[in-house]
Amino acid sequence: MQCNNCPRHCVDFNFCSKIDLFKVNIYQLHNWEEPPISGTKGSGTIFFSNCNLKCNYCQNYKISHLGKGKGVSHDRLIDMCWDLAGQGAHNINFVTPTPYADKLIKVMKSLREKGFKLPFVWNCGGYESLDLIKKLEGIVDIYLPDFKYSDDKLAVEYSSAPGYYENAKAVVSEMRRQVTDAFDADGIMQKGLIIRHLALPGHVENSKGVLRAIKDAVGTSTMVSLMSQYCPIYKAVNHKVLGRKIDPDEYSDIYEYFLGLGFQNGYAQDFDSATEEYIPEFK
Repeated sequence: MQCNNCPRHCVDFNFCSKIDLFKVNIYQLHNWEEPPISGTKGSGTIFFSNCNLKCNYCQNYKISHLGKGKGVSHDRLIDMCWDLAGQGAHNINFVTPTPYADKLIKVMKSLREKGFKLPFVWNCGGYESLDLIKKLEGIVDIYLPDFKYSDDKLAVEYSSAPGYYENAKAVVSEMRRQVTDAFDADGIMQKGLIIRHLALPGHVENSKGVLRAIKDAVGTSTMVSLMSQYCPIYKAVNHKVLGRKIDPDEYSDIYEYFLGLGFQNGYAQDFDSATEEYIPEFK
């Protein structure tokens, strides 16, 4: 069976090792997303195991690479969403949902049929197929994709993701076409798009290329979250380039470039976020 959820078009899900059930590590209220996502009560975050990217610096490697988690049925996942809503979550935030997209669509539709009101957040790596994103139209309320690379050599070396750049441009463009940013009276996003970019040490030009691509694809009014939180984890610890945190001067250069391109909305991070203490305690 061929999977068309991402550009790999694998047969029998041989890259992300998807199983018949959903596979979830933890679900919880999460307070460290962007302000209009986490708000004051937290985002109802469901962390899926396995991923269609293999970033060698992934902070969630225990679940994305090693696949730690438990099988969860359709009905149990629905119960998790209701549980998070009962805890006061502002939204339901599906993290690395791409391997499970077809079944997740059924879950989201079932919840809506039962009167579920919270926005659904699609928190992904930017390496989804355009066909998949089109299937999500009218179902997903908020898109929260990464845009990792403008240099495809880096995409292959660091994430095993050939063709990442052009694919990510097409994907975020389609996301922008589908959703217009909308907020409630408390500033909590109800619909919209926020594009994340994690600045990597030693790769300022990659970041600048990403920002140019975002401007070309969706314009400068789209919100961009420019992250400085990188710290060496997993396979990156002893890497000759990735084995250090980003230098403040590097991040400042990227941030000034961001402003120079005319972006009107977005978020920057303090350097105290470059620590493992913000990573969830995966089981």
